Amino acid sequence: MGQLSFYSAEARQPCVGDLAGLLCGPGRALGFARGRAARVSIALDTRDRAAAVVAALAERGVQARFELVRTPVRVEAGDEPVTGCGAPDGIHPDEVPPDGLPQDGDVPDGTAPDEPLDEVLDAPVDDEQDGFAPVVIGSGRSRPAAPEPEPDAEPAAGAGAAEPGAAEPGAAEPEAVGPEPEFTESWQVVTAFRTDLAGLAARWLDGDRKVVPPDFALDGAALRLWALASGRWVESGSGYLLGLDPEAPDTHEPLRKALATSGLPSTLLTGRAGGPALRVAGRRRLERLAELVGRAPRGVAERTWPAA
Repeated sequence: MGQLSFYSAEARQPCVGDLAGLLCGPGRALGFARGRAARVSIALDTRDRAAAVVAALAERGVQARFELVRTPVRVEAGDEPVTGCGAPDGIHPDEVPPDGLPQDGDVPDGTAPDEPLDEVLDAPVDDEQDGFAPVVIGSGRSRPAAPEPEPDAEPAAGAGAAEPGAAEPGAAEPEAVGPEPEFTESWQVVTAFRTDLAGLAARWLDGDRKVVPPDFALDGAALRLWALASGRWVESGSGYLLGLDPEAPDTHEPLRKALATSGLPSTLLTGRAGGPALRVAGRRRLERLAELVGRAPRGVAERTWPAA
């Protein structure tokens, strides 16, 4: 094995500043207590990768935990909006009267305010010879009701009989069941809020926006954590990809320049081309990348680690 480069990950002791490699990828920093403390978090695609990142942080004296997170898939523009829970279609939940009752002055649809509603009680009938109408109690009459006609005989078998499984007349149709909600799964690694991470967060944050420090120099230790978190080979084997943060597009070009300054020119790939990511290709460039990041950590699949 040749002499290690001064910028190689194995040429010096790990330190907290190496966590900048996670921020080169999809990692995020969050300040706390007016900048006196901060934490770092990152979403990873596999459990093995998350465990390897936690172990790498422990080597730098930073304790972290990881857990599986399920995130609902976002609804694309043009899809049917989801109706609010408990609110009728087309009505804002705030406009629904309490207990579903109409307010003062509300009138049922199709009924004018002055129109009487359907009669509930039968009107008295003056059919007595002495001119007195029978007393009405409730909704029935004093006279017994006329006998109801007997129901028609059931149709003969085979003549107009309903087919098995056919819905009965007047039966409510079953409600259509919508598609199952889709989720994406990721493994979230989160550190505790620490005072020694405050300086790192201050350099990578402009308010709430993630930025690349103007004087950022990418060394082997940070590049090692970057590859550990989001590195992978191109499916065709024609290059190695270093994943970028899709939520921070302004960091992509500065990171490409920082990678070129470290001797690794790369190509910026968009989301449609398998990105966002930086693609390093060519035998000499891949040899330098493998030299800078060092040997694969324990538990990391060889297919995801840079090699010449």
